[in-house]
Parts: sequence; C-alpha cells; structure tokens
Amino acid sequence: MMRASSSVVSSHHVSWDKVAVEVSRCRVKVQLLTSRPELFSNLRPLVHFPDGQTQEGVLHRVSRNPAELIPNSDIVLWTGPVTSTKEVFENLRPYLDPQKTCIGTIFAQGLVHVLAQRTFGPSIRFFALRNIPWLCRVVKVGAECEIVGAKSSIGVMTMNLTKEWVKTELEPLFLVKKMGKHEPVIELLPDFCPIVFNPANQIIHPARYWAMFRNWNGQPLPKDMEPPEWLYRDMDETAGQVLEVLDEELQHLKDAFHQATGAEGCQHVIPLATRLLEQYGDQIADKSTMAKMVGTNKAYSMARTPVLRSKQGVMPHPTHRVVTDDIGWGLCVLVSIAERLQELGFPTPTTMMRMLIEWHQKLMGKEYLYNGQLRGRDCTELVLLGPGDDLVLVAKGVEGGRSDHWISNADEQAMEPRYGNP
Repeated sequence: MMRASSSVVSSHHVSWDKVAVEVSRCRVKVQLLTSRPELFSNLRPLVHFPDGQTQEGVLHRVSRNPAELIPNSDIVLWTGPVTSTKEVFENLRPYLDPQKTCIGTIFAQGLVHVLAQRTFGPSIRFFALRNIPWLCRVVKVGAECEIVGAKSSIGVMTMNLTKEWVKTELEPLFLVKKMGKHEPVIELLPDFCPIVFNPANQIIHPARYWAMFRNWNGQPLPKDMEPPEWLYRDMDETAGQVLEVLDEELQHLKDAFHQATGAEGCQHVIPLATRLLEQYGDQIADKSTMAKMVGTNKAYSMARTPVLRSKQGVMPHPTHRVVTDDIGWGLCVLVSIAERLQELGFPTPTTMMRMLIEWHQKLMGKEYLYNGQLRGRDCTELVLLGPGDDLVLVAKGVEGGRSDHWISNADEQAMEPRYGNP
C-alpha cells in the first residue's frame, strides 16, 4: 500500500538514485522530473552502501513534463543546484497546489525559504534540509550510485508543517536501515538561521577555488600551473587560512544577528572546524589545521575540480555550481544581511567575503558588488535582504509566516500621528 506520492525534481549530477531507493523503500510512490528522461530508463536504481551491501529502489514514472507529475504529488523534493532553485520554483508554480502539496529542498542555502514564500505564497508548506542526508557518488547515471559519507543526523526547518509531520512523513524518506542503523535522524531547528549561516559550501568553495586560481591572469594555465585534480584533497594552507577568516567573519555576522534579534537558531551555528569534527571526525586523517581537516576528509575525497580545458591549458569554470551557488546564493546573501545590520547599528566585518565576491563576479561576468556595496546590476536575479527589510525574514520568512503582512503594514501606517489634512 502506497502512503503518498513524492516527485523528485532533479539534476543529473545529483545521486537522485539514492533518493529514489530510500523513498521507494518506505512505500512511497516515486516520480522523477528531469529534462532527459531517456537517461533514466532503468526504473529500478541500485545503491551501494559503505559496508558492501546493496539495495534496489523503484521509480514509478519519469517525465520532463511537470504537468504529468506535480499536481498528483504530496511531496516535491528539489535536489538540484542552489543557483537553479529560483527558476525551478517559478516553473513549478502553475502546477503546484499549496493546499495539497508541500515542497522542500535537499540541502538548502541562502534565503531559499523567502524565495519559496514569494513564489508559492505565505501558506506554502515548505521544508529545508540543512545538510544533505548522505554524500553520494554517481556510478552510472540513471542506474547506480554509491554512498561515500553517511550521516547520523541532519537538521530541518519548516514552514506550515508540524514536528509530527517531520517525524512521520519526512524522516522515513531518508532512513538508511540497510546498515542496521536508524539514521539519519531528522532534528527540527528553531528557525532558518542554522541554514542561512551554515559554515559549509558557501565558505569552503570560494576559499578553495580562489586559492587554486589566484595566479590566473585570464589566459589558460599551462600544465605546470594546473590546479589539483581533486577539489578538496590536499587543500593548501593558503586556502585553509582564507577559509578560517571567512569562518571568523561568518561567526561574527551570526553573533551580530543574534544580538539584534535574539534568534534562537544562531546558537546552533558552530565554527566550521567544530562542525567538521562532529560530523566527520572518524573520516578525517589529519586534524592539525583547517586545510588538513578539509583535505584529508575521506567523505570529501571524490569531488573533482571544475575547470574548462583546452589545448592551451585550463581555466576556471565560470558557470559551474561551485562558483555560482556559493557566491550569488551564499556570500552575497551573507553580505546583504551584514549591510542591513550595519543600517541598524550592528556593524560586522565582511572584508574577506567582499574580496571573494569581487574576484568571482569578475570571473562570472556578473556585477553584484558595485563600489563595495550590493547595488550591482545583477543583484535582481538573487534573493537578498534589502535596505529596509525586516530581519525576521532571515529567521522566519515573510513576517514570521504571517499572510496578512501587507494589510498589517497599512494598519500600522494608518495609526501614525497625522497633523492636519493635505
């Protein structure tokens, strides 16, 4: 007996097969929305576990047409790049009924909850996972994947969904019982701050990528100057030191936000080094420096460095998600919060964040920072905290989830003292 219908909206680089295996295992009808359904003709994907065991899942339907899948779905899972979320949400909107279907992101970043409310309305039932449930590697696209980093617990924040729903409907979708464990356990976060200020990709990738290409002058790098093949392995100390500064700025920003708002979730934002040890301690070979902790983390070892290769050499990849996700939807979001805090009298340093935005935006051909401020022409394509925006957007969403904020604002203005008529 099927409990519910779940549609996975996926990109090909994601180990969606793992999602399909675990979701189908708990008797949920699984559908896959993809631009290339011909790659997914195998409707029984296979996942390999770290202990050598395997498990088979079932895909009930694969389509490129959202009209065939979304209206009959109870849960929609978006598993693609952060930078594509806005376009995907906007194209799903005509087919998604907020009263019937909830939508969520597997790994959330930035102000994705604000985007969800702006796209689907304040009553949308939405969930955002702070971390991906397992680190996976694609063995064969559309057919087979391998878990390379299992997790015991992950955090989630929701809008218009209960804790009971998280435990009875969401958690079973991701449990890995094949290895004799009831993991990962999903823990409900108090607000979205642990996601917005997450010391993860949004600081790791910019530091590493800049350090790899810091001597790039716009021309292809010859063989002897090529960056390492692997994105995280053997991270150099220059990248590690930049990462430490980014993490320091992130912690200062989180502290300033907590001082200004008292948001409880800020207390769940721990330094990156502490998070790495708690989450991957037994998989890290060398814990002596930040660079060594990232570079010797077994769970991170299989990611390749994205480059553009030609006969003349290699160049950085300006449209790869390692670049686009973590600048426009990572560091730019953090700087926008810092600028708003500055307006409210809570200054916090973002020198390294701004430097890396400047370097990456030149690589991408974008303009986010203009004269040192987030006033560039391409800011309109992002979801940022703007001048005058309420800080509650960061922690809770539109007016803390209130659907009547538009009329309450008018009421408040109407109550202001007025002396005489115009």
